[in-house]
Amino acid sequence: MEPRHLRHLLAVIDAGSVSAAARVLGMGQPALSQSLRALEEDLGTVLLHRRPRGVVPTEEGRLLADEGRRLLAAWDGLADTIRAAAADPTGDLAIGVPTSLGPALSVALAEAVADRFPHVRPRLVEGLSGHIIAWLDAGDLDMGLVFNATDSPTLAVERLAEERLSLVSPLSGRPAGDTVTLAAVAALPLILPGHPHGLRAEVERACAALSLSPRVVMEIDALEHIVTLVAHGRGHTVLSPRVARAALAAGRVAATPIADPAITRTIGLAHSRLRPPSIALRHALPALAPLIRRLVRAAAEDDAPGDAAPG
Repeated sequence: MEPRHLRHLLAVIDAGSVSAAARVLGMGQPALSQSLRALEEDLGTVLLHRRPRGVVPTEEGRLLADEGRRLLAAWDGLADTIRAAAADPTGDLAIGVPTSLGPALSVALAEAVADRFPHVRPRLVEGLSGHIIAWLDAGDLDMGLVFNATDSPTLAVERLAEERLSLVSPLSGRPAGDTVTLAAVAALPLILPGHPHGLRAEVERACAALSLSPRVVMEIDALEHIVTLVAHGRGHTVLSPRVARAALAAGRVAATPIADPAITRTIGLAHSRLRPPSIALRHALPALAPLIRRLVRAAAEDDAPGDAAPG
């Protein structure tokens, strides 16, 4: 049984005859009669009582007509519902933001979603980049900002910017010179996040390429606490200067670019390929992407430590 069969039956009942219904439907009477027979055969019952002049529904026909009108009204309204949802998305939109990018992005993204999509509820989740990727894979996030991720069969990643990491030191222990080598950094007492923090992995990966091992004297996963400990003279750390912006501006710590080699990482906008995107995501991704690119690139440009470090 298909919707067209119900429409044919209702047209015949409303018109009172097959010939009159055929004219209303704009189809041949034999084709309409065949459609009615197919419906009766499919249901295994007689739906119309044929009289010399016209037809009337049997009890089963009346029952099917009553239910059929309700079902067809719902069917016809379904298309309107889908079109309305596509034109004006609703529901939640979960966006993952690395903790270090939160101050630059989270508020702006929440306000942008609220302004552009008033019926979508933004949910901003801050966490480690590795956790954001796992949450994307699990379907807990719709999209997220990630570090050093590459496009893959499971994850769509648009590269937005590249940022350079610096050595952040207490004022009394700032290295001489405009840059510091990675070998010199590895020899310093370092305060770094523990595993599986992406920053720790990046530092160890860069050191391993030179057969070096970083001298980690303290582990703490909260970056702002690391900056405070550095300001207290407990060691040095490796960060994007924007993370330590307030302490740099206040003259509590100093930042020196790492060179020979530099440590850089990419920032990307990602969403999962494992499941179809929600209506909200399909609308939000192209609408928010320019804003996200602009915010991320502005944040990455804050990596110039010479602008923030005390002279």
